[in-house]
Amino acid sequence: MIMKNKFLQKIIWLALILTVTNCESYIGGDTNIDPNKTNDASLNTLTPTILFFSANSTQSAASISSSYIQQIGSLVASGTDSHLRSTFDGVWVNLYLNIIPNANTMIKKANSNNSPHYSGLAKVVIAYNLGLATTIWENIPYKSSDNQLTDFAPKYDTQEEVYKDIQRLLNEAITELSATESLFKPGTDDIVYRGNISLWLKTAQTLKARYLLHTAKKTGAAAAYPAILDALSKGIKLNTEDFQLVYTDRNFSPWHSIALANNTGNLSTTFGGQFMNLMNGTVQEVVDPRVSLLAFKNVAADPLFKGTNPGTGAGATTVYNDRTNFFGWNFSLLAPLQMITNAEAKFIEAEVRLLQNGGKGNPDAYNAYLDGIRANMTKIGVSAANITAFTSNPKIAVGAENLTISQIISEKYKALFLNPEAWTDLRRYDYSNTILPGLSLPANHNPDLKGKWIQRAAYPTSETSRNSANATQNFRDLDVKMWIFN
Repeated sequence: MIMKNKFLQKIIWLALILTVTNCESYIGGDTNIDPNKTNDASLNTLTPTILFFSANSTQSAASISSSYIQQIGSLVASGTDSHLRSTFDGVWVNLYLNIIPNANTMIKKANSNNSPHYSGLAKVVIAYNLGLATTIWENIPYKSSDNQLTDFAPKYDTQEEVYKDIQRLLNEAITELSATESLFKPGTDDIVYRGNISLWLKTAQTLKARYLLHTAKKTGAAAAYPAILDALSKGIKLNTEDFQLVYTDRNFSPWHSIALANNTGNLSTTFGGQFMNLMNGTVQEVVDPRVSLLAFKNVAADPLFKGTNPGTGAGATTVYNDRTNFFGWNFSLLAPLQMITNAEAKFIEAEVRLLQNGGKGNPDAYNAYLDGIRANMTKIGVSAANITAFTSNPKIAVGAENLTISQIISEKYKALFLNPEAWTDLRRYDYSNTILPGLSLPANHNPDLKGKWIQRAAYPTSETSRNSANATQNFRDLDVKMWIFN
């Protein structure tokens, strides 16, 4: 798939070696492996590699998907937010070059060294990245994608098969992470949880809930909803447990790099109109206190924080930073790259409890909805007084019996700013503006979509040229809904 000859095989192995070296420098040298033991020390160099590139893939995906759903917008007309065709190349390369091969190597080495905690960690990471990839392209190679560089035309697994593998991997990971003995254990090489296995278990359970929600339409409410709630009961419950990569001043957030362009006037994107209209009171008739912590208003006379009018490149009064000392929360030097969070878990619970009750509001769903808002606001740094004021406002505090899917998804959309999962949510609800008020197709909309919303990415050129038979067989037009959304 990635290579075709021995020369290219050598290049990919060199890239893997350089990748491992780079990520080892990320954590600052040796970690928890005892040099007196006859183990394979690569376990603690592979771990930061797959975690670093998982965060990198998340950001790479969000830079496009967040434009599609108007959380951010291009500052030129007919930009990405006009639903331009994209191949999400960075995600593809990371998955098949940096993540799956290294994670599979970890699993093999962990098994040979009686170290199930490392194997479980690797399986959680694979499952997360498969979930990211299948929601971008639908059918993808997995089972035959890592055959020691001998199979250059791997077959594609259907999305249904990928989701089965995701759940299998997560179940196996839970078993392995629950093992009472593991000869070698993650430590500081684990640049997410610093070797806290209980938090890896919670992440595995929360990811189970996320991906069971993806497939709930296929498996049916009777099977899906109780399983989702069971997984959530064992999953992430605090902001301190979020599955995220916190950057350092040596390796700072990739979103910070984008914001730095503001300092030189090289502006490429800013906040999207749909996102800002939810935050500035235009849609909900109450200003969200997060807005001034996320964005800088560069037109002081304008009473509102405004995003771009989607597809036009115009209309924004906001930027990511003020060219001096203000950087919006998501764009600061050490901003975490969030993959799955406590806030998301609360909104999943709210949605499922409401749907389980026939779409009618109820106290359990309502409390989870409010908890999701509080969790994200607390994380961003909203004061306790402002959190109370917002969650007590009648436009937000609608009462348990009046809660709707629209209110849950609207607040989740805000809390999942720059998270690719938000794109999945809008596609699950067919981009309905009764679910996300104010949503409409962008100006200068991609004519290839014929007035329909974008549903997927195209396969990268490297794949269509080197694995053309399999890629062509799985090609779908950009407006064709994926299996999980039908």
